[in-house]
Amino acid sequence: MDTILYVGDSQDIKNIISESKNKIDAVQNGMIALNALSDSANKYSAVIIEDQLPLMDPSNLIKQLEHYSKTPVIAIIRSNKRRSEILTDFENGLSGWFEPKESSIEHFYDLLNHCSTFIKFSRELNKNHRIQINSHGLGNILGVSDAMQKIYTLLLQIQEKDVITILHGESGTGKNLTAKFMHDTSRRNKKPLISVNCPAIPSELLESELFGHEKGSFTGADEKKDGKFLVANGGTIFLDEIGDMSSSLQAKILRVLESGEIERVGGAETHKVDVRVISATNQDLNQKIKDGEFREDLYHRINVFPVTLPPLRDRKVDIPLLTYEIFKNLKKKHNLNVSYISPKAIDRLIDFSWPGNVRELENTLERALLICNNDFLTDEDLGSVLDEKQEIIEPEEELIENTIPKEQPLDIQESIETVKAEISDLDNSDIIPKIATLKEIEMEAIKSSVERNKWNMTTTAEELGISRMTLYRKLEQYGLRSKN
Repeated sequence: MDTILYVGDSQDIKNIISESKNKIDAVQNGMIALNALSDSANKYSAVIIEDQLPLMDPSNLIKQLEHYSKTPVIAIIRSNKRRSEILTDFENGLSGWFEPKESSIEHFYDLLNHCSTFIKFSRELNKNHRIQINSHGLGNILGVSDAMQKIYTLLLQIQEKDVITILHGESGTGKNLTAKFMHDTSRRNKKPLISVNCPAIPSELLESELFGHEKGSFTGADEKKDGKFLVANGGTIFLDEIGDMSSSLQAKILRVLESGEIERVGGAETHKVDVRVISATNQDLNQKIKDGEFREDLYHRINVFPVTLPPLRDRKVDIPLLTYEIFKNLKKKHNLNVSYISPKAIDRLIDFSWPGNVRELENTLERALLICNNDFLTDEDLGSVLDEKQEIIEPEEELIENTIPKEQPLDIQESIETVKAEISDLDNSDIIPKIATLKEIEMEAIKSSVERNKWNMTTTAEELGISRMTLYRKLEQYGLRSKN
């Protein structure tokens, strides 16, 4: 059973903590909390700070706590003032926050559970490793989830070991950031880290990029050039998406790993290099071996110490932390006046599937923040961006097919049948042909629905059984505009 330090005097939070089967030490102000932590910092799995405090305001207390212990801190948010301070609190070490009127109790319990596992993980580390652990994760690799703690354990195991490593993971899971951390905390950190995005360089040029070339070795080789391996000598080379490398180049990478020797393109001289190789892939290399597209001997050389980075959907508890870290960077980059992100917006981010992982999360937040017209990011701001993404992910819906599917909403089916009947009753004329095209039927169905709903886009889209973005495109396609 864990012990929680609660700073405040609200009975509702005390009751919630008690129902979580955790012990609770309650104090009324920040000064007493600091004394309690200085006397027994390792006693507590989390510190929960109320919205308002006497003697010391919550933000100042969070800042002070960062110097006293690595105990995770959860803020209770009840007012707009405290919401506007979340970003600053996050920068000062805040691990999470709970809004009693907006957030579910299950979210609060999730926070407590992950604080508990994180503090236990931190306590098990030796003193040197513990220094690198903060309330947000390991160095610049953010996350307090169980999945990320397993990654931290692996990375710390090889921190002082010069071992060949391959990073597995979907696109956008943070393989580049992980490789940088591995280099920065290694004995090679005084030497260069050279990153090579293998598929971004044409295969006929990649060999020259990696190993260099002699003057005149090919058209355009006007001077001798050192390749990435020579530049990285003594340091680390990161081969991103190594699975896209050609078979001939794979053989030369294998030679470097086995002998530490390279030759420039067009050269006969052999050069010794001392380089740690970290590679990464989002592909199934075992399948590529079966398909004859990847060398099995190279695979065994680079797979000495594999690390698989979890997708964002398997570490959703980390999304609020990632969101505010990205928010902080975007706010500075674009000089934004947005102060915080609403709890409903955070919930919407948590509910999304994120096939593009952290990179997609960053792109989504950037677009949403740029179109935001409030002093905080709302669920509606995010909704418009996520709807656009859903339109791209899913096949575009069409209103009219050669046959109307049975599952099509009744209202639009009735609208179409009505238009068909009206058309069939008309005489042959120059105004409306007796046989209308499918597009004409579709346009009339949309026009009828949107006018009936007084141009309410949400209601119209629901009635037609399509998304708002598809509706907007159809209105633009047919030149339909409100008369108001």
